[in-house]
Amino acid sequence: MRYAIILTHNRPQLLVECVAAISPQIDVTLVIDNASHPPVDPSSLSATVEHPVAVAHIPDQPPNLARLWNAGLDMVNQLAVGQPWHAAVLCDDAIVPPGWFAAVTQAMDETGAVIGCSNPWGHQHPPQVKTQPDADIMGRMPGWAWILNGASGLRADESMAFWWCDSDIDFRARQAGGMTMIGGYPVPNVRPNDFLTTIPGLADQAGRDGAAFVAKWGHRPW
Repeated sequence: MRYAIILTHNRPQLLVECVAAISPQIDVTLVIDNASHPPVDPSSLSATVEHPVAVAHIPDQPPNLARLWNAGLDMVNQLAVGQPWHAAVLCDDAIVPPGWFAAVTQAMDETGAVIGCSNPWGHQHPPQVKTQPDADIMGRMPGWAWILNGASGLRADESMAFWWCDSDIDFRARQAGGMTMIGGYPVPNVRPNDFLTTIPGLADQAGRDGAAFVAKWGHRPW
């Protein structure tokens, strides 16, 4: 089964665009609504797609991104009822191009990688597989658009609430079978800094998350 988990907060138009882009490529869309005002109405999304769109309202503020990811992944695991699954994890401003999900999961299947993504800048290259942490900032998993193989059982480390949790799960995926990045299929992060100006405390959280990452891995790779 093919799923998408989309995290959103107060960006209704971008959410509509995100759902419209990924929905033709998957079977079920799950929106994690993190304290939007007004709350996301699932009927406003279901009217534009041909498969189920569910909305889970998780109002925790300030947000713990890793916890929201985990909530979505656990919901997908319950919906799958023991069937194999892949889930795209997207921010609401990640507008994927046609064919993205199939291209990434094909590379994951061919390489055995448990997490997959595309080169966010659109560079063309064969699938690259990483099995160890490194300091290649241009070759890291983009935190706004990635796919997890559910069989891996991986979940995000909630000790890193907003920053570094993407690099942490990237590095753990490398050790659990690999992280693959395909060329082409760029997914731009349209408005990455909105949260910094609308949710107090996230800038300070960067330091705490960085310290948690260093305590776990022994260094900061970038």
